[in-house]
Amino acid sequence: MTKKHLILVCFSLVLVSILSFTAMAQDSGIASGAGEFPVVSEPTVLRILLANSEQVSDFNDNAFTQWMEEKTGIDLQIEVVNFQDAQTKLNLVLASGDLPDIIMGFPMTSSLLAQQGSQGVFVPLNDLMATYGYETKRIFETERPHLLPLITSPDGNIYGLPEINECFHCFLSQKMWVYQPWLETLGLAVPTTTAEFEAMLVAFKTQDPNGNGVADEVAFSGSAEGLGGWHNSVDQFLMNSFVFYDRIQHDRLLLIDGQVQAAYAQPGYREGLRYLNSLYAQGLIDPNALIQDNAALLQLGSQMEPHLLGAVTGGWMGTYTEPKTVAQGGEMDKWIAIPPLLGPDGVQTAGYAPWGFNVGRFVVTSAAQHPEVAFRLADLMYSYEGTMRNTFGVPEVDWIIPPDGELGINGEQAAYRTLANWGEGMTNSAWRQTGMTYRTSDFRLSQSAQDQFVEVPLFVASNAMLPYAPAIDTLIPPLTFEGDAASEVTEIQLAVKTYVDEMLVRFITGDANVDAEWDSYLATLDSQGLSRLLELTQAAYNTAVGA
Repeated sequence: MTKKHLILVCFSLVLVSILSFTAMAQDSGIASGAGEFPVVSEPTVLRILLANSEQVSDFNDNAFTQWMEEKTGIDLQIEVVNFQDAQTKLNLVLASGDLPDIIMGFPMTSSLLAQQGSQGVFVPLNDLMATYGYETKRIFETERPHLLPLITSPDGNIYGLPEINECFHCFLSQKMWVYQPWLETLGLAVPTTTAEFEAMLVAFKTQDPNGNGVADEVAFSGSAEGLGGWHNSVDQFLMNSFVFYDRIQHDRLLLIDGQVQAAYAQPGYREGLRYLNSLYAQGLIDPNALIQDNAALLQLGSQMEPHLLGAVTGGWMGTYTEPKTVAQGGEMDKWIAIPPLLGPDGVQTAGYAPWGFNVGRFVVTSAAQHPEVAFRLADLMYSYEGTMRNTFGVPEVDWIIPPDGELGINGEQAAYRTLANWGEGMTNSAWRQTGMTYRTSDFRLSQSAQDQFVEVPLFVASNAMLPYAPAIDTLIPPLTFEGDAASEVTEIQLAVKTYVDEMLVRFITGDANVDAEWDSYLATLDSQGLSRLLELTQAAYNTAVGA
């Protein structure tokens, strides 16, 4: 049996064990059957603690809230917490024991879910799903069964439901963008190898592509890790031509023959450092790219007269240039994303993390007198109509079904089109993605392409990267660390990341010599606990896939 087949068998066994009906389902007898409405026929109140979207004026007096109340018969009483205060509030609530019925939209980890669930603070949802699940069964039995083990705690219980948001371009967000007018001015083709990319940068630097007679061109820039932006550090894209380099889900960890390893300790990473150092030594990497924040990068990339920047890394165009097209007075549509480059040793891959969910976005607590009613609310929010109303607002007011022939982002018949500048300003017609939605990649890409000057080029760019992405069964899924292992992993990760990021800059600039100091670099990683980090991650991975 292959490893892939073993994983699928394990997923199937977990699925059967979790979704099998048992007589233990918590049931106070007031909820209607799965998929039936209203949910209750007698006055019922649910108290919800909700992490706030800052674009919603009032969650209690809100069109989506009112729709759910009318649909279910439940009186929803919502306490709102600002996102910036969410973690503090969550800690206080869990410590005090003064619990609402539902905690929704908070940044919970798998480890926290397992801990609070084992202590009886969070209600297990397995039997509720088996008895009352309609949308949840559709999702976790049929459409996304691979997610089920990933939201299941090691004791076999599900203590929180995820928000599912499969942002296709986010899965492949370690992109490289090139200013197309400079390619055309210099008669250059889109580079396909690291050698061709280097030659392009040399041309950008030395051949005056902006035509002002001054050597002011910045061939390649970015911004420093941790100073804003999104995947803007110079290593993000290029290192994938030397070793699989995931900076999306697991910070630079990878699987080699089923064993968890660190990309930053591999021979390919060393080769990538040599390449980046060579670019830097030739003046092809902007020295500011290693120290500047994203605001400085935006200022550089948005300058138009003269244009200064030739190539840049980033998850989307708005991280390095003003997000306006030429027609809007900007240059965003003059940039193109290039596919992964073929490295000197034949490596050509893309950073890829196709998971698209956030764990524990809907938790039923031990304070709930009617946990089955609370669960039915979550089940409704997963529905297509629930997701549309949550995300976009009222049908025929905030969004419509487009006429036949109107194409979506994916080039197929569009399923919906927003009628306003979605996401701008405050609203009382929707929750703007807060809490629970079920947005698959197909759902997101079926939005009308009309006026989608951001999503369409991101789809095109991501689609060009997809052939170079690893197979999903060769990736490390989101993992759960229990008890002491969780705090130990966090401590080691911080120390290792700090050191790796520091040495990345030193190796690129030549302040440290990658050949002379490689062995001492590896020894320092080991002294900081890298071996232990890999050991703990391997154990969590084995548990996740049933190995």
